[in-house]
Amino acid sequence: MTTKNIKNQGFTLVELLIVIVIIAILTVVSLVAYNGLQNQAKTSAAKSAADAVAKKAELYNTAKSSYPTGLTILTNTTDSGEPYYLDAKTVKEGTLAAGTAPAEANTIEYAPCTGNKGAKVKYYNFSKDTVEERTIGTGC
Repeated sequence: MTTKNIKNQGFTLVELLIVIVIIAILTVVSLVAYNGLQNQAKTSAAKSAADAVAKKAELYNTAKSSYPTGLTILTNTTDSGEPYYLDAKTVKEGTLAAGTAPAEANTIEYAPCTGNKGAKVKYYNFSKDTVEERTIGTGC
């Protein structure tokens, strides 16, 4: 082999840097997209837990003619045979604030309305960093 052929067998430093930069850009774009999908999944789980609480509270209202005063009534194991029973693993009671994401997606804030004729069920929207609310009954 001649000296000229040996020098042309590898990549230049500029070519290697360009490839590294392209890989870094693709990595950042995929991480941002993954984070967005993860937040959407958490929001979906939180909304599902809030819907479950709202449905079970409606069933409790049908059975007892009033809305429960807290989530602990719905998750009481002595009522596990009742249609309004909600497994404690499904939801976690907590206080929610906008901009402060809860540790678990299934954290729900349940607030009965005055006169026990309704309630507000709140869940955290991880995509928007806000607390969203669902009202059940007619008393709110």
